[in-house]
Amino acid sequence: MKKSLLLLVLLFSLNILAAEKQLVFLNQHYGTHERQIFDLWLPATRKEAPLVIYIHGGGFVMGSKDEISNSNMYLVKKYNKEGIAFAAINYRYLSHASLQDIMREDIAGFVQYMRLNAKKYNLDKKIIMPYGFSAGGSSSLWLATHNDIALKKSDNPLKLESSRVFAAGHLNAQVSYDYTVWYKYFGKENTDKFIGSQVWTRYRLNSYEDIYTEAGQKIREDLDMYGNMTTDDCPILFANDLNDNETRDGNHFVHSPRHTRLLSEKAKSLGLETVVRIKADGTGTLDPHGDVFDFFLQRLIDKKKHRRSLKKRLKLQSKATQV
Repeated sequence: MKKSLLLLVLLFSLNILAAEKQLVFLNQHYGTHERQIFDLWLPATRKEAPLVIYIHGGGFVMGSKDEISNSNMYLVKKYNKEGIAFAAINYRYLSHASLQDIMREDIAGFVQYMRLNAKKYNLDKKIIMPYGFSAGGSSSLWLATHNDIALKKSDNPLKLESSRVFAAGHLNAQVSYDYTVWYKYFGKENTDKFIGSQVWTRYRLNSYEDIYTEAGQKIREDLDMYGNMTTDDCPILFANDLNDNETRDGNHFVHSPRHTRLLSEKAKSLGLETVVRIKADGTGTLDPHGDVFDFFLQRLIDKKKHRRSLKKRLKLQSKATQV
C-alpha cells in the first residue's frame, strides 16, 4: 500500500511539473521569417487570461525579445501571479522589410495571430495590452491609435482578426513615424541633422521628394500615431525618464520628453484615458516597467467593476420590467 501511495504521489508530482512546462512556449513562430518568433508565459489558471505583449526597442535595426528571458523574468512572474499571460516578440528589422510592412505584418500580425490562437493558449482575445521602450513603445502606440486592419472577407483566417488593443504603454518613444510631424514640432534642420535619410529610407522610398508623392503620403498617414489618435482609442500610459536638456545627440532627439508631452497633450484634449509619467516634469518614477504593470492592472480592475455595475443595472431593469 505504501509503495502504491508513493508511486501515485510521484506520478502526481511529475504531472504537475509537466503541466508547468506546458505553460511556457519559447521561440514559437507567428510568421515565416526567422525573426517572426515569440516567447509566451501563461499563468496557471483555467480562466481565459488577458495578454500583455512586450515589444523590444532598438530602432528597428537591433534588439531582441530575449531581454525578458535573460534579465526580466521577474516581470513574467508578476503578471502570471495576477492571472495575466506575458509574451515577448521579435520582429523583422528594416534590413528585412519596410517600416509600414513591419507594423502591419509583424506588430499587428502578432496581435492577430494571438487572437486566432486564443483558444490554444487559453487567452481572452478581447484583452491584449502591448508596451515597450522606444521603437517598442511607438509600435504599441501605433496599435492603440490605428484603425483596425482586420478584413471583412478573406481566405486567410488571420486577416479576419482584429488588430485593436485594450490598453498600451509608450515608454521613451516617438511622437510619430510620419517625419514631417517632426519637421513641424522639432524643426526641419534638427530632424535632418539627427534623422537624415531615415525620413524616406525607412519606407523603402528612393528619395526625400518621394515622401510627398501620393504613395509617400499614404505611407506617412498610415504611420502617423499622433495624427491617427482619436476619441475612440484605448487607455494609454505615456512615460519618459530623460532630462529636458538641449538636444546635442540623436539618441536624446529621438527619445526626448517633447515626444511624450505632445502625445499626452493631444490624448488629453481628446478626452482619452491616460496616465502620464515624465521625469523632467517631476511626475516620473524609477520603475517604468512597474508603472506599466500598475496601469494595466488598474484597467483590468476597472473593467471588472464596470462588468459588475452593468450586470447589477441589467438585473434591476429586468426586475422593474417584471413588475
